[in-house]
Amino acid sequence: MKLLQALIVSAIAFPAHAHGPTPQKTDQSALIAATPDIVWKKLSEPCAIASWHPDVADCKEVSPLKRTLTLKNGGIISEEVDEILPVEMSISYRLGAESEVKALPVSSLTGRLKVVAEGSGSKVLWIARYYRADTTNEPPKGMDDAAAQLSVNAYVKSGLEGLAEGVGGAPVKK
Repeated sequence: MKLLQALIVSAIAFPAHAHGPTPQKTDQSALIAATPDIVWKKLSEPCAIASWHPDVADCKEVSPLKRTLTLKNGGIISEEVDEILPVEMSISYRLGAESEVKALPVSSLTGRLKVVAEGSGSKVLWIARYYRADTTNEPPKGMDDAAAQLSVNAYVKSGLEGLAEGVGGAPVKK
């Protein structure tokens, strides 16, 4: 009987202490006063991001499907394209192993950028799924879920705003 009680208590208590990081997500969009073709051209050129994303200081194309971004804060992001669908105006990517926590405090990230027609302009969707930088049960401040969310949300938001300005349009307020 005591063994059964100990097993029940262990089964109830263990999950409370044995959880790891939970997946985080960022889903943002912007209406842009430019045609989908113009917006897609800016998104599909590997290093055009340096001309429209305000956080990106430099971009080096490593190969047609891999680029290295240097952010204005000095951090490095390595991105690898998983899928480009020109007809759907969609790009899927993931962070490469060379990415630095200084750039984005995440341990992994996958993202998708998609352009769709919206009236006489475009709607750009930027979706990201990621895990915090420190995947232990008790991450230090700055490497936790809150830091990852804040950083990724800010990076995506400034990117969408910069893209709108970079194509000669302006974000349309929702």
